[in-house]
Amino acid sequence: MKLEEYKPLKENKSHFTTDFLYNTYLCSIPLDFSEVPLHWHNEMELIYIKKGCGIVSVDLERFIVHGGDLVVVMPGHIHSISQNSNDRFEYENIIFNLDMLISRQCDRATLEFFTGISSFRGYCCPVITSSDKHYDELISYIDEADKICQSFPCGYEMKIRGCLFNFFFELVSYFYSAKENTVILSDEKMGKLKSILNYVENNYQNSISIGDISSHCHFSQSHFMKFFKSCTGVSFIEYLNDYRLLVAARMLKSTTLAIIDIASDCGFDNISYFNRKFKAKYGMPPREYRK
Repeated sequence: MKLEEYKPLKENKSHFTTDFLYNTYLCSIPLDFSEVPLHWHNEMELIYIKKGCGIVSVDLERFIVHGGDLVVVMPGHIHSISQNSNDRFEYENIIFNLDMLISRQCDRATLEFFTGISSFRGYCCPVITSSDKHYDELISYIDEADKICQSFPCGYEMKIRGCLFNFFFELVSYFYSAKENTVILSDEKMGKLKSILNYVENNYQNSISIGDISSHCHFSQSHFMKFFKSCTGVSFIEYLNDYRLLVAARMLKSTTLAIIDIASDCGFDNISYFNRKFKAKYGMPPREYRK
């Protein structure tokens, strides 16, 4: 299941072209989906909390977020979004490629600036709140871009680029520190975890044994199980089943496929086991969830 499939089918605003790689989505948890699991991508992502309270993790660091908060996820960083207890929350997902801000005839200073952004080794707290100094200036550029995205007038691309240039100037000037943050995982271990997440995303519909995934990582089975649990806090089988159930729940809402076919397409070869796991996660059987 690709990242885009977690977005709600309504209210999507996709404006990715070859030279303007910018997308916004309005999302609600648990209305649209129960969570977005650990994943990563090469695009930059901003998670702008509109209402309520939820949980966002960035590089395995967990944050409780509230309306008005802005979560900054740099390219290549692992992150997830989930419900906080029974709370509901709404957020805007803004995903874009930094390449859209670098033209072919780009001046050296701009090129060096955004190359530095994508490979920055200092620290910026992923969550920026209204109590932070310079928050108002920073968020004003996102609000301005959102306003343009309501109608997409002629030349909107230039306006959004201008908002992003101003946003990054504020971000780097006031929210970055040259001091490196204490990392939870080394680059090597984070790379291994990314590889595991990609493997699940591309193979969840097939049978995946501990032997399969540990071989993929070039780990022994025992080392792999300890590694994954220490990174994520859950066993690999728990994570895999949860991922499959998230995909199944999405398919139940967005397709008319038979439940037995959805179970099979999501890697469950035993319908009774699927029904039992689904009810344990969502509090109701698949047939009732679909209504």
